Amino acid sequence: MVTADRRAEAVGRHVQVLAESGEALHAPRLLRYEVANAITRKIVAGEIDTADASRGWRQIVAMPIVLHELDDGPAAIGIALRLRRESAYDAAYVALAQELDAELLTLDGPLARNAASIDLPVRLLQV
Repeated sequence: MVTADRRAEAVGRHVQVLAESGEALHAPRLLRYEVANAITRKIVAGEIDTADASRGWRQIVAMPIVLHELDDGPAAIGIALRLRRESAYDAAYVALAQELDAELLTLDGPLARNAASIDLPVRLLQV
């Protein structure tokens, strides 16, 4: 949404529908670092400028997302290993979804497929 990716409009509508329906949005505190990283990559690639980055950052900060600390590192590590990932970043989102008895919505096709194959609460957003 921040970087005007081709999927941004559809994701924005989905988030708006969730918020309007009273669904709370949750993410690991890691979310803001990942957004900052994505914005940095887009600037370096010449896809956006710093004004776009600032505007996008304000959008993210304004979103009603409850941010959570990672309290159960071993759970995230275990999920990462089950997903056959070398990083626990995605697993932190899955672990939070499990902790909240919720479903993780993602645009990451491989994550959704791998998670579905081992019965984790992850759904691919169709955009």
